[in-house]
Amino acid sequence: MIDSFRFATATEFVYGPGCRAELPARLTALGATHVLLVTDAGLVATGLVDPVEDALRAAGLGVTRFVDVKSNPTVDNVDAGASAMRWAGADVVVALGGGSPIDAAKIMPAVAAGGFSAHELMTGARRIERPGAPVVVLPTTAGSGAEAAKVSVLVDFATGEKKGVFGPGTAPAITFLDPELMLGLPRGLTAATGMDALSHALEAYLGLSANPFSDALAEQGMRLVAGYLERVVADGSDLDARGAMTIASALGGLAKDQSGLGVLHAVAMPIGYLYDLHHGYLCAALMPATLDANAPAVTSKVAWVARCFGCADADDATAAAAAGDVVRALNDRIGMGMRLTEAGVKDDDLERIVSDAMASYLLKNNPVPGSPELCRRVLVESL
Repeated sequence: MIDSFRFATATEFVYGPGCRAELPARLTALGATHVLLVTDAGLVATGLVDPVEDALRAAGLGVTRFVDVKSNPTVDNVDAGASAMRWAGADVVVALGGGSPIDAAKIMPAVAAGGFSAHELMTGARRIERPGAPVVVLPTTAGSGAEAAKVSVLVDFATGEKKGVFGPGTAPAITFLDPELMLGLPRGLTAATGMDALSHALEAYLGLSANPFSDALAEQGMRLVAGYLERVVADGSDLDARGAMTIASALGGLAKDQSGLGVLHAVAMPIGYLYDLHHGYLCAALMPATLDANAPAVTSKVAWVARCFGCADADDATAAAAAGDVVRALNDRIGMGMRLTEAGVKDDDLERIVSDAMASYLLKNNPVPGSPELCRRVLVESL
């Protein structure tokens, strides 16, 4: 029996093909006059950024474009964006891109308003006491959940960490879920981001803090991934499938916001920091072992996951035991079957990865108690 829980989200979601056309009017309604447009160089090269900026300028808004965001966004990226925001006098931030620009953008207003470094937020020397300027986001990938979650995940090379920063204003004010922005996404990135979306729904579903609201979000997110990820990997121009995965990503972001994550992400964070590997790929690689390790503690839920992705076994214990293999087969079908050693992860780093994972608060939410043995098992079985 669940004693109590809370559910809240500060974000308004606008969904629909072409809904990005509403952006200028919504910014004007917020009272905005100058936009800091946060994106990255790779997206600029696709041609998606110029039309958005042109529409903002046509509406009479000033625009300063900021593109210095790495694939694993850093404290330095945030600090540089906050400086650009102050210099331009921007009163709203628009993030256009995947999880990296969105995560970086969500912290920039607080850093700009406070006049400190994001490093101080990472170390806990400072906390975000009040929200800065509003952040409006337009995701161009379906997976990170950053468009829905009230956390920003950053790398801090000074501390050697990759972790989340929380606080007022770290959830977007408005998120435009426009699947047309994802039509040109390459097959490999479509697959990786789709597994990222699945990982959030999955760990939120299995976590100790799961509740009826988060379960509903997680289950629907997983159903959408099961129904549409392979379809969109096979045909990236399938707008219906793109739309379904766009919604799945947001649902996963909301679910993890409500009930947290677990060992998969605790282990993925230090690997991402050490090797600069795509987070979605890491989620895919670690997910089968995560299911295998957690199955004894949450058998009926792991069984539900297995059935959602095609397992026909009616008995919970049998289905749960098959869940890891079911996801391994999915990885193989969508091109995400590469093992961690193939991606460059070295035996020499295993103990450091385990040690860094053990420092993660995420382990407190894992259904099997967090321990070096658990982290090592998930890691080694994914090599």
